[in-house]
Amino acid sequence: MESPHQARKIIERLLLLLLLAALGAGAWVQYHSEPLRRLAQHAGEPLEVTILTSPAMFVTYIPATRQASVRVLSEKKHFKDPLERVQKSLEAEQITPQRPLKYFEPAETKRDVFWEDFKKSLARWRYNPLFVPRALGAYLSARHNRRTNLSAAEFALLALELTQLEANDFVVRLPQKQNKKKSAIPAPALENTVPDRAPLALQDRPIIVEVLNASGQKGLALELTQYLREQNTKGLLRVDVLQYDNYPSLQETSWIEDYSGRQVQLKQLGSAIGVTDEIRAGTTPNVICDARIILGKDFQLPL
Repeated sequence: MESPHQARKIIERLLLLLLLAALGAGAWVQYHSEPLRRLAQHAGEPLEVTILTSPAMFVTYIPATRQASVRVLSEKKHFKDPLERVQKSLEAEQITPQRPLKYFEPAETKRDVFWEDFKKSLARWRYNPLFVPRALGAYLSARHNRRTNLSAAEFALLALELTQLEANDFVVRLPQKQNKKKSAIPAPALENTVPDRAPLALQDRPIIVEVLNASGQKGLALELTQYLREQNTKGLLRVDVLQYDNYPSLQETSWIEDYSGRQVQLKQLGSAIGVTDEIRAGTTPNVICDARIILGKDFQLPL
């Protein structure tokens, strides 16, 4: 007959084996998830997550390059269920998402409010230790209330990826307006000579930009143009300023509008001049520049 000590040791070993088996099974299930595989291997294939704000945001992230694009979907208000609204919006814009559709519905569903809070979190998390429990609490609440289908492992790896990103790692594309009005900023006269900018964007050449003053400060666009041309002459920045002008209205913040897809170079340019907000996808057709720099009231010329 076995002693109580031996029986206890056998039970402990069995419990340990059961625990290891459970952990192994959990790891096997989690790492056979396609999003987890792409995140863990830093794959070049995109990872997609839909944020169920109003309007919703369809986020595409490439782990290999740490580049993200955010497409703000047109709102389908006659569908009450947020997931159904997103699916109808994706169909209307001819977007075929990965299956299963990964989604997250935050507590704050107003897109503008959520996005501004998200960007502040990206900038401040290193100085605010409360960011981690706050993010964890948001995930647990969403998981409990069935507002996300991201697994714990997927959320954890995504959160780790986000710690490596800044606001200007994101390119944001807003919905196209239905009314076809001409742009308030006329494109250069040579625009018809370059009907397609994509092939030129692949060439190894300086970024062609326009500088537009929306700050209300007279002469600011000219000052930045002179600064950028000096930096290009010295070989410190590979940028060619095509022209400078005034923006039709005053703006509080500065941003860069992208027309060429040269996200890495535009991030470097923005960081060099202190424009670190998200990059916005340009919607004006047939422009001859790669990007436009819009100078808001917050812009300060680099020293």
